[in-house]
Amino acid sequence: MKTKNELTFCIQKHDEIIKKVLRRGFIIEVPWLLGILASSILLITFPIISTNSFSDKNFLGITTFVIINLLFFLALYTFNRLLNWFYSVNIITDQRLIDFEFSDLGHKNIVECRLENIQSITLQNQGLLSFLFRLSTIKVLTSGDNPNVDFEFIENPTKTQNLISDLTRIAQGKDN
Repeated sequence: MKTKNELTFCIQKHDEIIKKVLRRGFIIEVPWLLGILASSILLITFPIISTNSFSDKNFLGITTFVIINLLFFLALYTFNRLLNWFYSVNIITDQRLIDFEFSDLGHKNIVECRLENIQSITLQNQGLLSFLFRLSTIKVLTSGDNPNVDFEFIENPTKTQNLISDLTRIAQGKDN
């Protein structure tokens, strides 16, 4: 019986125990958020600057309409990206690794790998932000036709790699 504080997920097996839930480091989202903020500020200040240069009311009406639509588009884009970040999670259980990826509203991709099928685990740094903020991508190579699993821009990657290695040894019966 599950207690009130235990995490669960949609495809969890009844005897499966969640060991760790991971999400991309939020710092990776900052560059595009700053771009959205700069674009919004430019769009908001454009009518103020242009009122001194253009006196045609039709031009100002059309400009205002276009700016409001662009701001609405930026708000929707921001909402979509934040939802993708929030709902794209990686789950490590005592039986398997699961990668939930949400790329657009209504589109999800779920990749899972049983621990006994894991062949190797690699840490990979990608880019300046990854290096500065100690975020790494964990690439898990699996045997046979099983899909490989990537946990992108994970915080504390060494601890996560050690956890996966320990769980894999136990699942493969090599827990000496």
